[in-house]
Amino acid sequence: MQTNLEKALKIILEKKYNTRNPVLSLAEIVPSKDLLIFEKNETILNQKEPLDYFYFLLSGRVSVWNEISWNSNNIIEYLEPLEILGLIEYLNHTDYYTAYILAESKCTVFRIQTERFIQMIQQNNELCFQTLFVLGNIAALNMEGAEKQHLFTPGDILGHYLFLQACHRRPYTCPLTRVALAEKLHINLRTLYRHIYALESQNYLSIKKGKIVIEEEQYKLLAEKYDEIIL
Repeated sequence: MQTNLEKALKIILEKKYNTRNPVLSLAEIVPSKDLLIFEKNETILNQKEPLDYFYFLLSGRVSVWNEISWNSNNIIEYLEPLEILGLIEYLNHTDYYTAYILAESKCTVFRIQTERFIQMIQQNNELCFQTLFVLGNIAALNMEGAEKQHLFTPGDILGHYLFLQACHRRPYTCPLTRVALAEKLHINLRTLYRHIYALESQNYLSIKKGKIVIEEEQYKLLAEKYDEIIL
């Protein structure tokens, strides 16, 4: 017989919960103490704390930080749902969290004791496969990001991102602010501005009321450059 916790994990791993307000989907089947709400700028995890829980990021956006004395910007990356914080450390036999995790927006997190979750996926093939599927998605995103950073110039990182966003509708208007776009693409803000202007001068994009816009003609130019790329 399926327990409430197994039911909750199935909903989470298949991402079949209310993504705007996960509490609505899960409050009746998991203890309230394990559904955590973090406001912007609150610390979710501290580096070197014991790895007692896995934290499932259900909604919101977080930043991953490491302390390096010679670097003033210690943000490694930004994460969005679904992420299982702590699982990579566990699988690599590390018994503590290797980074600080800070909320970049209001976040909902489900936590479960490390050993309890491991025991459950060892005994439940379906949950194990669903966990593997989530890890596969996370690995694919990480590999894609690493390839882009290695193969692309910052201008191509921007161009390729806009091409992908404009694939399904034109005209496409980028909803992100310049700061948010720089953070998302891991590009220095001043560098981002420079490449926006460069792409505009080459007719890969236009600026309308301060927003980046991709029209059909500009999309075709982006497609000529990026459509054959496989990451």
